[in-house]
Amino acid sequence: MNSAQIAKMLLDSRYVVCLSGREMIVEDGIDSMRNMETAYEIEMKYGYSPEEIFSARFFNTRVENFYEFYRNEVLSQDKEPGAGYQALAELERMGVLQCTITRQLYNFPKRAGCSRVYNLHGNILEKNHCPRCSREYSVEYLMTSGKVPLCEKCRVPIHPGVTLLGEMVEIGLTTKAADEVSKADTLLLAGTNMRAEEVQQFLCYFQGERVILIHSGTCYGDHEADYFVEASVSEMLPKVVEDIKRMRNQ
Repeated sequence: MNSAQIAKMLLDSRYVVCLSGREMIVEDGIDSMRNMETAYEIEMKYGYSPEEIFSARFFNTRVENFYEFYRNEVLSQDKEPGAGYQALAELERMGVLQCTITRQLYNFPKRAGCSRVYNLHGNILEKNHCPRCSREYSVEYLMTSGKVPLCEKCRVPIHPGVTLLGEMVEIGLTTKAADEVSKADTLLLAGTNMRAEEVQQFLCYFQGERVILIHSGTCYGDHEADYFVEASVSEMLPKVVEDIKRMRNQ
């Protein structure tokens, strides 16, 4: 399946929703800490696995260690959204894509220009807040304000704007995202796979005509998509955008 075929299906769709997965941030140079080598290095460096550190329990009991990890391994490797996210933003501007749903923390869809984005697990840039007074703080404040960033008023540790393991995802946000999926006639899975948790979470709401899956490599379950393209999103989606422009100009 080539980019022109995907472009034609997207143009023929009434309502397209994208689930943006982990591979997209990896393509843009973010280490998601899911690979075994990185996880081992982190455990050797901090004495705990990434899953242990990135949890509500760890934040509440070892906040200084948490912020050492969060600054060094999460905030410091922030980069700019690449070609895949830029293509999603262009698809939205063209009226082809209605919204993007993601669990990634770097807010790349919105930073690339998408306006309708559901960040299910929050993001590093927004809603870094005091758990008492709800005052919000910038990433720069988190990076530079001592070993533990404290609320200037309440003097308690600031909670990062991301959902930690063990914390509830905002129910209202999940409900809105599920509603978007239920309205879609085309579901675009970008940089993820059919067995990914976020895909399984939302597939049950999808009642549309086609699921288009784009990711590099192969994974068990890829055959369950109606259309599977083995390619990097950052290479394929820009081609799709150009094909749509060409088709509209014909």
